[in-house]
Amino acid sequence: MRRPTRTTIRRGLVAATVTALVSTGATTAVVATAVSSAQAYDQVQVQAQEERGSIHDEAARQAAAEYREKAQKARATEDRIRAEVVDLALDQVGDDYTAGGEGPDAFDCSGLVVYSYKSVGITLEHYSRAQYKQTERVSLKNAVPGDLAFYFQNGAHHVAIYIGDGKVVQASDYGTGVVKGKVKGTPWTDAHFTGMGRVEIPAQA
Repeated sequence: MRRPTRTTIRRGLVAATVTALVSTGATTAVVATAVSSAQAYDQVQVQAQEERGSIHDEAARQAAAEYREKAQKARATEDRIRAEVVDLALDQVGDDYTAGGEGPDAFDCSGLVVYSYKSVGITLEHYSRAQYKQTERVSLKNAVPGDLAFYFQNGAHHVAIYIGDGKVVQASDYGTGVVKGKVKGTPWTDAHFTGMGRVEIPAQA
């Protein structure tokens, strides 16, 4: 509902006052005095409404500022946690590849993801397709370090950890082990890239 304006309130008060006094046969002087009092009352009411509005606006601004601060802190916490995941995964570069491996010295692709996220208290299933289902879809353009890159039929074949700038760290294959690479850019990755997934970071993490 629109807040009554100063003019609307004044006109209403004055009109009501004049009508009431004239109907009772009041003199012109009495009417003038009453009108003056009504106008003074009007000014007080309008000022009070403006003050209430100002308090409401200030409260709204304060609430918005607090929300932004909380959102910024939450984002900073998520960024820090994802950075820890990436750093741990990068520390494994040079380790061996082994089927079903979850570290600390040998991994398969989804095992490296499990190992890296377990370090920050987040449990993921050890299977790339299951990890695909556990993550939120994001575009490669909007990917952030710590997101997962999936390949072949909804992640059924391979998963890697995004480290930024179009690159990943991954447990690749026997004889190759844990290496850095690109999300896309080879015939196989270009043909089989499924998409990116974002692991949810719990508020208490």
